[in-house]
Amino acid sequence: MKKLLISLLISIGLLVGCANSEPAKTISDFSSIEDFYQQTITWKKCGLFQCGEIYVPIDYQDLSLGVFRLSLTRDPANQTQKRIGSLIVNPGGPGGSGIGFAQGGQTTASISVLNRFDIVGFDPRGVGESEPISCLTDAETDQFLSIDETPDTEKEIAYWNQWVERFAKSCQEKNPDTWRHIGSWNVARDMDVLRAALGEQKLNLLGKSYGTLLGALYAELFPDRVGRMVLDGAVDPDVDFDQNLTQIKSFELTLNRFISNCLSELGCPLDGPLDNAYQQLIDFLAALDEQPLRGPDGRVLTESHATTAILIGLYDDEEFWPYLKMVLGDALEGDGQFMLFLSDLANSRGGNGKYQDNSLAALYAVNCVDYGDSLSPTELPNEVQRLTEASRFFAPLFGWGSSACLGWKGKNLETVRRVNATPTQPILIIGTTYDPATPIAWTYSLSKQISNSVVLEWVGDGHTAYRRGSLCVDGIVNEYLIFGTLPKNGEICPAIRRR
Repeated sequence: MKKLLISLLISIGLLVGCANSEPAKTISDFSSIEDFYQQTITWKKCGLFQCGEIYVPIDYQDLSLGVFRLSLTRDPANQTQKRIGSLIVNPGGPGGSGIGFAQGGQTTASISVLNRFDIVGFDPRGVGESEPISCLTDAETDQFLSIDETPDTEKEIAYWNQWVERFAKSCQEKNPDTWRHIGSWNVARDMDVLRAALGEQKLNLLGKSYGTLLGALYAELFPDRVGRMVLDGAVDPDVDFDQNLTQIKSFELTLNRFISNCLSELGCPLDGPLDNAYQQLIDFLAALDEQPLRGPDGRVLTESHATTAILIGLYDDEEFWPYLKMVLGDALEGDGQFMLFLSDLANSRGGNGKYQDNSLAALYAVNCVDYGDSLSPTELPNEVQRLTEASRFFAPLFGWGSSACLGWKGKNLETVRRVNATPTQPILIIGTTYDPATPIAWTYSLSKQISNSVVLEWVGDGHTAYRRGSLCVDGIVNEYLIFGTLPKNGEICPAIRRR
């Protein structure tokens, strides 16, 4: 449970912040792109870490639009005499805090890597402490997260569409000068400015989940500046609606593996066999759709909250599965407070009702700027039906999620698409066989889009591979980062026994 909380706190950026008292710079301080590349970082002590900042242009093609201030943190190498350089880290998202991830110590990287590299984290533009975009108030966010994400009546459908469009309108109105420019291509460009400010000739990166997309885009934009790059839990930039189908199949497989694991242990709240337990979960969500569970503080566990808790619970078989088993047991007995707590953690909602960061706003905003238009409301029933063939449990959620970017008007046309990266240095791409969020198929697809890459597959459960218990994976990553030694392409790290 302790490691679970630490992992979640890191992912939502609730560790040491990086306040900075330096006078803010404006575009008048930068007359050209070259001026941004001439920046140096003034590092200051911030608790156990160091903090700093750099500035990047809002629009790399039109400097007159102004600047973003990016907050940074650094955990200096333990062995300064053997220091290799800087390793930039990103935990995923979009909306995840690189600052929190860089402060994760051995949760983030092995001690051998911490000894040899300065671990550098940054919150991407519009995220966390880097001029975060704001969309909804806390009260509105509570409402948004409580709406039925699987509407099945005309009234529910209208309410869903109303809130999705309200979210988009609010984001655009509150951030009129910046929202178009928070897309991932610009974040990749920011990483190159950061590389230069760190004094590095090459960019070394540990990118997880969405961080792999940033690495792939960087490798296309700056192929000769790629250093040692680990992309763990690969996101496939080659986007189409079949990605929904691929991902939903992975979540379905992981859900069934979780159920089987639960049924094999004492105290499982589900009743076997597997098909029966699966239906039990569907019936549980259907019951919440009709009548949410009210907690002692007056808040209610809705179908949407429970789905979020189950989704996040599938991300880690070592820490999350046992906790999910526990909260499911309570909820099936009528006590939904701990399942609601897990949903709150996933959405960075504090016990005081305040949202601790803007990760939800950034998740929607960046994705909706990065990708093409949503399906229209009239197309959604067919999409739900198509996905139902892959998963009765997840089809409504994923299907209606295809309309999540309705209302985003006048988007940046620099959308994410299939990359064609030709880095001069080889990139290590890692996939986990039973990863629910980034299917193993995405790993092999990304490798075909990066010409100079090597794939490592771990036969494990959960999201990403490095620092999740496999000595094989950790050893290979450490050898690559420290010595540049790569495994053979397609090498397999075996499964490990958890319990």
